[in-house]
Amino acid sequence: MDRQSPSVSPELRGICLSLAVGGTGLLATAAVIACGVRLSLVEFNVLSAGSSLAITLLAAAWCASIRAAWLAASPKALSPRLHGVIAILPLVSAILIARAVTFAPLTEFSTFLLWFAVLAQEATTLSLFVTTIFGDRIGEALNRSQTQPATPTLAASIPMETEEAPASNEEPIEEESFDLPPGVTQQLTRATEDGQEHIHGLVRAKFVSGQRHVYLHVGFCPPLPSVPQVELHQLEGPDVQIKPGQVLTSGVRFDLKLREAPTVDASPVFEFMATCPTSDNEGLRAAC
Repeated sequence: MDRQSPSVSPELRGICLSLAVGGTGLLATAAVIACGVRLSLVEFNVLSAGSSLAITLLAAAWCASIRAAWLAASPKALSPRLHGVIAILPLVSAILIARAVTFAPLTEFSTFLLWFAVLAQEATTLSLFVTTIFGDRIGEALNRSQTQPATPTLAASIPMETEEAPASNEEPIEEESFDLPPGVTQQLTRATEDGQEHIHGLVRAKFVSGQRHVYLHVGFCPPLPSVPQVELHQLEGPDVQIKPGQVLTSGVRFDLKLREAPTVDASPVFEFMATCPTSDNEGLRAAC
């Protein structure tokens, strides 16, 4: 859950939320009244072009004020349905009001100004509203679609831990201390012992400023004889949530997510271990 902005007090946040919700209700009511008058009178013959444009500008400013009050309250923890209401209902209401005051005596230029005021305001404030409220989800979805591997997933032979617990609270795989030189992203050691093949080492992930989700890939060349059991423990850096992704004989992928978006680049370091039984079948050991 995203934390509320510390610069906004709870009292001010409540006032902003009340203004946004109440303003949305009033704007929707005004739209219904305007449509009713238009249907009953056919045209607003008593209105001049200037009055029609003023009504439209007032509706556009009203919509902008509603979204500004909602964003000032930092309501990211609220239901997505409430965000959708604040995004869509003012837009529909403003369009209905603009349509109600658009009538035959208006010149082409007046009609253009009337609709340009509504559409320009909605395009600007609605895009800002969506990116502010749903920016994290949109970025994660785009990142996931761009980096998702196309190779089929092989099920791991041993179930893996999937709880989103801070990896920094777990003990390293071995008590021996390791150092990963600056600029090195992976340092792996491969060995065979007691009928088991092991790949052990250190890996580094990189989060750029504002990025919360990345994929960490570790490749095996030549491939292991069978799908291994893998472990990943964090050694340093900001707290990262670790989820196992694909586990293949040729490599493994982990999904990493920071609990908060970093304000500067971050490079957490992890200790890695992959283990599987040795095999005399050399068919799996094709060249990379």
